[in-house]
Amino acid sequence: MERLQQQGHRHISYLGVQLADATTGMRRHQAYLDACRQQRITPSVALGELSYQSGFQLASEVIGPQTTALVCASDTIALGAIKYLQQQHIAPLQVCGIGNTPLLNFLFPETFSVELGYGSAGLQAAQQLLGQLSGEQGIRQIIVPSKLA
Repeated sequence: MERLQQQGHRHISYLGVQLADATTGMRRHQAYLDACRQQRITPSVALGELSYQSGFQLASEVIGPQTTALVCASDTIALGAIKYLQQQHIAPLQVCGIGNTPLLNFLFPETFSVELGYGSAGLQAAQQLLGQLSGEQGIRQIIVPSKLA
């Protein structure tokens, strides 16, 4: 959201997942709302399923004439939303996803995506487990940073 605001976007919509999903749903939705409040942006939200079809179907609910950017709770939802934008011949919007999937990067390299660091997290978790099993290392909290790709 910060990057979008720095680029001049003031009408940023959000496509998310039902709030029953704690991480992809509730936390990401709350992060969007918090960012809107901090940046004094009026929220525009539609929640659905974690699928291409949901992104496609929900895009019409949050994209209006003033919308300049669309934040999606996942790259999967972003792909569906982009398909909708293409079919409706809607002027290019800045679309952002979460997951940094190769398909999104290949088809739409101009799209932002958040890399969550799953590969690094898995490697560090395995190293910690091996250290614990060998008795060389105790339990420790590891935070893997995300980055905008």
